[in-house]
Parts: sequence; structure tokens; C-alpha cells
Amino acid sequence: MKTMILMAALLTASIAQAAEPDDTVTVCNAHKVTVVSNDSLLQVEVDGTDRQPDYHYQTTLRNTDGNYESTSVTGDLFSFGFGNKFSKKRARRPLYDSEFHMFLGFNGATGNNDVVKTNLWGGANIGMYVDWGIHPWRDGNRFSFGCGVEWSNWRMTNRNQFVKANDGTVSVVPLPEGADPKFSRVKTFSLIFPIMYSYSKKDWGFSLGPVINCTSHSSVKTRYRLDGEKHKDKYKDLHHNPVTIDLMGTITTPVVNFYVKYNPCNILDTEYAPKFQSVSLGFMI
Repeated sequence: MKTMILMAALLTASIAQAAEPDDTVTVCNAHKVTVVSNDSLLQVEVDGTDRQPDYHYQTTLRNTDGNYESTSVTGDLFSFGFGNKFSKKRARRPLYDSEFHMFLGFNGATGNNDVVKTNLWGGANIGMYVDWGIHPWRDGNRFSFGCGVEWSNWRMTNRNQFVKANDGTVSVVPLPEGADPKFSRVKTFSLIFPIMYSYSKKDWGFSLGPVINCTSHSSVKTRYRLDGEKHKDKYKDLHHNPVTIDLMGTITTPVVNFYVKYNPCNILDTEYAPKFQSVSLGFMI
């Protein structure tokens, strides 16, 4: 009993010493307080607060052969982390973090028209971006803003082709009679700025949000065979819409991650080219 009283007095002194103005530990509305005591140990642990569920504080006073040792451990209240799908998961979520994403999928044209008919599985959608996120409640909720790059193409494999005229207009016309079509496609390159809300728990999660596309380059390429010869036609600098917005959603699973994007905006300027929008789906890292 005398040992416990002495240890409690020493522990109180230790806490008081740690609570000097420049090194104060103040915990309000603790979720859980654990006190462990025996003849040689007195330990106090604090886990979680209303504002920081993962907060942890521990102070220990140990009696070893009549010598008293005091230690204290305080969990960080604020931290910044950088990680991606390949990094080891943290035991405790940081308030801020950064992640790297890559996506690879298929791209097709949509819209109520009979002019641009593409093959969804023939078109490609490839991109990558880095985002910076905040966990306002230190749990699975995350808000983020990112920037990156994206390549997209819309490919026709029927007997039609995209053609750019001298006046800059793009039209869809039939291939020459007897031609064996390979593909005819429109390709764009864009800077992208995703603004996402996401939620994750363990290895499952989802995200939703708009992606702003700032397109800086576009081109047409057509390949076909005619009379045993290969033909390749290329046109650059189409009249594309410089800014469009995708609506993006992702699903995260323990095995593989998926994404889908729908762009309700016209890809090309309809004063110079046929009207069509875009849908993309595929895999994400």
C-alpha cells in the first residue's frame, strides 16, 4: 500500500512536471481512460476525443528494484502524409494527405445522333493525377482536389471516317469504295482537375465528383487498306471545346478498383464538327 501511494505521488509529480506552460497536455472530452495499477506499475492511458477519435496519450510509472522510472507518450494531433495504393496503410489517419492515381479504360461517344458511331471497347482513356485531401473528422470521409493529365480517343471501326477540310471543319464521310477499314479516331490531350468526395472503410470505398478538363490538343487519324496498299490520313488542331466537365465515380474493392466518367459536354465545337459527348469506364489504381 505504501508503495502504491509513493508511486501515485511520483506519477502526479511527473504529470505536473510535464504540464509546464511550454509542454502542457490537455485532453478534453476523452472517449476512454484506462488506469492500470499493481505493486510495480501505475499507468494511465487516454484514447480518443470528440474532435480527434484517434488521439492517444499514455504515461507510465514503473518500480524496478526500488528505482522509479516515468515515461510518457503523446499521439500527434496534426500530421501530413503522402501515400498511394502501394504504400503501407497507416494505423491512424492523418488530417491531410496526398495520393497518386492512375486510370486505364475504354472510351466511347454518346449523344442522340447517327453521325458519330464509335466502338466503346476500341477507344482508350488513359490518365494520371495527384490529389491533396483533407479528413475533416479523421475518419473515412475525405475531400480532395487534384491535377493531372489525360489522353482520350474515340474510335470508329465501321466504313466511315473523320475528315478535316481546308476551312477547319470536321465531318464524317464514307471511306473510299472497296477500302478495308482499320480505324478512324479523334484524340484529345487535356489537363485535368478532379474535385472529389470519397469515403473508405478498410479496403472498401467510393468517390464522386466533377473533373474539369482543359483540352490543349486534338487530332484525327484514319487508317485503311485500298487495293493492297496501306493508307494513313492525319489532321491536327481540331476545333475542340477548351473546357469540359466530367462527372466521375469510383468504386474501391480489396481486389480491383473501377471508375466511370460521363461527359455531358460536346467534345468538339459544333460549329466546326459533329456533335457528340463521351462515356468512359475502366480500372483505377
